[in-house]
Amino acid sequence: MKVNLQGIFHGCKTALPYMSKQSYGRIVNIASIAGKEGNAGMLAYSSSKAAVIGLTKTIGKEYATSGITCNALAPAVVKTKMVEMVPEEQVKYMTDKIPMKRCGTVDEIAAMAVFMCSAEASFTTGFCFDASGGRAVY
Repeated sequence: MKVNLQGIFHGCKTALPYMSKQSYGRIVNIASIAGKEGNAGMLAYSSSKAAVIGLTKTIGKEYATSGITCNALAPAVVKTKMVEMVPEEQVKYMTDKIPMKRCGTVDEIAAMAVFMCSAEASFTTGFCFDASGGRAVY
């Protein structure tokens, strides 16, 4: 909870006054598909990521007329060095829930974050973008 939620809360709280002075800013909070769907055996993680989505929606609404956007990115499992150390059967369990049947890549997640900060996404705030290979149901 301290990193997943409080870290994002304090980061936004610190950045928003500077962004407000400039009448411009882009915030991308990293959530998780677990925050939207919940993951059995991961109560604290799923709850903290759901709270990140709620925080993002609130900031998005509160700052909607200020030139600042605040959105969340909710990836499913991503192929990282940490995931490479997880037993193959556990990774398969996670990817079996993903219609594309694979992990996302760091580059795919980074590309989505770049888009979220772009002028093309300037009409979107308080939204949770999925990078879930089709796993998300809403």
